Amino acid sequence: MKRFDAIARTNVSPQRKISVLAALSGVALLSFFFVPNALSRTSVNTANVSHSFRRGFVVHWQSGSQDLPSQLETAVAFWFRFHLVKAGISALLLAVTAALGIALWRHLRQRSGGRSARLRRRLSFLTVAMLGLFALVALMANLQGAAAPYASLLPTLTTGGADGELAATLTQVQQQANTQADLGASPVFAFMVREFAVYHAVLAAMAGVITCVSAGTSIMLWKRSRALDGQPKKASSTGAAVTALLAAVALVIAFSNAANASNSPQALAHLFTGNW
Repeated sequence: MKRFDAIARTNVSPQRKISVLAALSGVALLSFFFVPNALSRTSVNTANVSHSFRRGFVVHWQSGSQDLPSQLETAVAFWFRFHLVKAGISALLLAVTAALGIALWRHLRQRSGGRSARLRRRLSFLTVAMLGLFALVALMANLQGAAAPYASLLPTLTTGGADGELAATLTQVQQQANTQADLGASPVFAFMVREFAVYHAVLAAMAGVITCVSAGTSIMLWKRSRALDGQPKKASSTGAAVTALLAAVALVIAFSNAANASNSPQALAHLFTGNW
């Protein structure tokens, strides 16, 4: 029992813990850019998914059926897997950077070392905070893409110009989107509207959660700062201000996407007219 207690009390040094977490963050960040396409690709990959979706979209619109043709289904399936893998890596990156941020925060509160050492610790913490914000935004964006991969690919239709059958098809889609015709008259357009509504509703829900969590964290840090003095008080006050700003930004995102989800035909019309 004494031997077990001695092992349990053995702690990794703060510097070693920070180094390991920093290395894991670097690996996760590199994986975010290189792994998803390698794991998700089949005959469709990031290099040709736009082309495949465009060709499949024309066939889908001309068919008049909500069922996706094989080429379009293949592109959408790849896009789903791609975003799902990126979401998983983003979640891992967010968890690692959160742990690294906590370790650096505790290290930052120490008054050891000179002014240059404290400045380096602050810059390191700021860098990790920015990396954590990147991971959070990436997680939200990729969960949104995985939840509605078809809608996530729609912007590729208006990127880089269009000609031939695609240009003619987009003209027909724009006409129906602008007039907001009866959804029952075009099953394909009705399908697009539903997918676009899901696309915005998912982001609105996630932004709402971030708003609540950030607001709660801001209140907690603000209350804690009132009981502190000196550098800890300044750090807590800064944290409260930053999380309050994050809550405000997330709230705007939540409201704007909720509005788009509730009026998906108009949002779709804005997309095809270049005002999205």
